[in-house]
Amino acid sequence: MSSLTANDNYFEDFHVGAAYQHARGKTVTEMDNVLITNLVMNTAQGHFNEDQMAKGPLRHRIVFGGITAAMVIGLAMQDTGENALRELTLGKIRFRSPVFHGDTLYAYSEVLETAPADRADAGEVLFRHLGLNQDGKTVFEGERRVLIRRRPGAGSQRLPTSSFAWSRSSARKSGWATLINSSARWRWFLSSSRAMPCSVTIVSAR
Repeated sequence: MSSLTANDNYFEDFHVGAAYQHARGKTVTEMDNVLITNLVMNTAQGHFNEDQMAKGPLRHRIVFGGITAAMVIGLAMQDTGENALRELTLGKIRFRSPVFHGDTLYAYSEVLETAPADRADAGEVLFRHLGLNQDGKTVFEGERRVLIRRRPGAGSQRLPTSSFAWSRSSARKSGWATLINSSARWRWFLSSSRAMPCSVTIVSAR
């Protein structure tokens, strides 16, 4: 899996339509949820009162959405943020399904847009991030705009050399099911609609 991590992640290496499966997964522990929920003084009992949640339809405590978002974006960071100079925006956030203790999260990203920046040594990249659990169910969606450093010394326009980046159209033409090892998560990702609602939908309270 380490071979899936990009070596080329300067501004010039990101191209609209490129899709990324990030190398690592993260299993969410009770410590992750309860500790951080309490540290930020989130008072929604759905995150730390097992007795209350056991009496409801979900049956268990759910993970605070801020933790889910942080983990998914964190998993994507080695590939999309190693040369980041500034985080510009984070929006269109949706928490699609609840996350429980013991769930394992995986991150996927797509380049939606690239643009010049107001400084010569960097450019802006807009990513769409997805977080899926171990069952391939989407738990997080969001868009993140980042100011990324340009390659030192120059205007190289070569395509990414990473073994895990390819365009949506190229992947389909070359039989993407083989390229992605028949991953159910990727079949959904590459065929999903670009349309993203602008509202923030939060499964968990607060």
